[in-house]
Amino acid sequence: MSNTKMKTKFIILISVIGVSLGTIAWFSSKDTKYYLIDASALAATPSEYSGKNLRVRGFVKAGSLTRKGTKADFILEFENREFPVHFNGAKILPDTFKEGARARVDGRIQNGVLVSDHVETKCASKYEATHENE
Repeated sequence: MSNTKMKTKFIILISVIGVSLGTIAWFSSKDTKYYLIDASALAATPSEYSGKNLRVRGFVKAGSLTRKGTKADFILEFENREFPVHFNGAKILPDTFKEGARARVDGRIQNGVLVSDHVETKCASKYEATHENE
């Protein structure tokens, strides 16, 4: 095989690999990009976050938690502002999830409600010190 044909095949192979990796990176970044905000910011301007993957921090408001099998509805609050959440039961809620717990909820806004597929809670004493830095 001639040297020119080898170079052409090598360039084509490198180009295909480069385009493939670029496409994978672009599509995967679309699904994994989250906006980290507090429930107060979400409650103040929910339209700003419409259609975006959100990671929202706050507290589970006392008296707001309603469980329906693996699903749950509750209000996430922070700095005297509130936002309703519907957990769709796609994953298991943590054992520490309860009213008054500090929580981080991942989801998207649908019809004025944060529809979540992932909830995390932390021990209140540990979360207090790190909340500002997260």
